[in-house]
Amino acid sequence: MTGIEVGVAALLITVLAGVGLGAITRGWTPLVRRDRIARPRLWGYGILVSDAGLAGLVYFGPYSTPHSHGPLAVTCTGVSIAGIVVQQAAARPGKPAKPTKNAS
Repeated sequence: MTGIEVGVAALLITVLAGVGLGAITRGWTPLVRRDRIARPRLWGYGILVSDAGLAGLVYFGPYSTPHSHGPLAVTCTGVSIAGIVVQQAAARPGKPAKPTKNAS
């Protein structure tokens, strides 16, 4: 990866870690997702787990120098997906779909 890509990824990882720590310690959530998050602390832990997977993927990803890091990159992808699953578990369930009237 080039220096610019690594810098952008490092900035993103740092911001996400700050959001996760804010959710865990203060119960703070961003305005965009505030109405959809039922358990902010659990959501913060999901952010941190997903962030750790992203950081590992940047380090061990497909552009790393030794190409023997493939299994580690796949593991980091799994960790990131596990963090997303934890975030979804912390979200409020959506509104149930209204029954539709059909011709039958």
